Amino acid sequence: MPLISVIVPVYNAEKYLARCIDSVLAQTHADLELILVDDGSRDRSGAICDAAAARDPRVKVIHKANGGVSAARNDGIEASRGEWIAFCDNDDFYAPAMLERLLEICLTTDADIAQCRCEKGAAESLPTPPPQPVKTFTNREILENFYTEATIYIWDKLYRRHVWRDVRFPVGSYTGEDLAVVHLLLWAADRVATTRERLYYHFRNPHSVMQRGFDVRWATGALTARLEFARREGLSRLAADTAAKRVYEEGYLLLMNRRYGRAQSSLVELPSREEENERSEVNRRYNRVQGTSRRDFHCEHHVLFRRYYREAMALSGVSTKDLVMMTVRRFVPPLYHLYNYLKFRVLRRDCTIRFGEVK
Repeated sequence: MPLISVIVPVYNAEKYLARCIDSVLAQTHADLELILVDDGSRDRSGAICDAAAARDPRVKVIHKANGGVSAARNDGIEASRGEWIAFCDNDDFYAPAMLERLLEICLTTDADIAQCRCEKGAAESLPTPPPQPVKTFTNREILENFYTEATIYIWDKLYRRHVWRDVRFPVGSYTGEDLAVVHLLLWAADRVATTRERLYYHFRNPHSVMQRGFDVRWATGALTARLEFARREGLSRLAADTAAKRVYEEGYLLLMNRRYGRAQSSLVELPSREEENERSEVNRRYNRVQGTSRRDFHCEHHVLFRRYYREAMALSGVSTKDLVMMTVRRFVPPLYHLYNYLKFRVLRRDCTIRFGEVK
């Protein structure tokens, strides 16, 4: 069987790391190597990594000074030997047959990348779902449909090794590093296959780096780099979508950084207590910050939209719907917000009817 290298950057994850390691080592595709990159952890994470290596020869541990998740993943890539490469965050975990299923998809479709979907929440396990239809795309097709068919994540994909030949994570980014490389990896692939099977579990950990806010300037810079890439390669629809998306994502990132980021990071100031109490305290602080900054957020978002409106409208490949919605957003913001509110209510009701998820 082909060897798969699974790379896990580790930093202060003692509470969840064992579950992550166990989910990888228990994969139905057993021919794998697990590379744990201990990025200068200050808790017991390094010892947990060493214990895993002592009991299973497939585990390789790298201890290094703290340099961020990008540098840790790059070190893992350099140390890997597999024909295929996958990633997992240290507080997330795999469904039992995730690697086997993605490898099967790649081999049957002759794809260089296979992409699944993820489940999000705070559960402790994820059963392997039943198979679902597989879509295949050329690199140009997947990028021209990037925001509908691809995901921005690194960890929900299996990669043939050669797509990483000229791609590495940008060192210096501690959040959102996926934004900078996903489109480059898809471009390096000849064929990409996707399935909607939920094979990866993204655990919502309130103490993780991503839950404590975003580096807004870096993240929007990554979107600008994607826009420049799309223009350079003649990907007109990706360019148009990214230009429009940047408007919304800049505002969204500012919102998250200002409101939710401050509320979440306040956790470190709390005394030790039960998780349920911590969660209630975070929600209370989040709601307080949200209420005081809502007006400021909308003002800043409107300024950002005006800055990029003309650029987005001038690009070729923008759909009629997007043109209409951007124009409404630019000149009649209250109508745009009403539309989004009503759309959310319809989607919420649809989820209630179909899945019983919303009561």
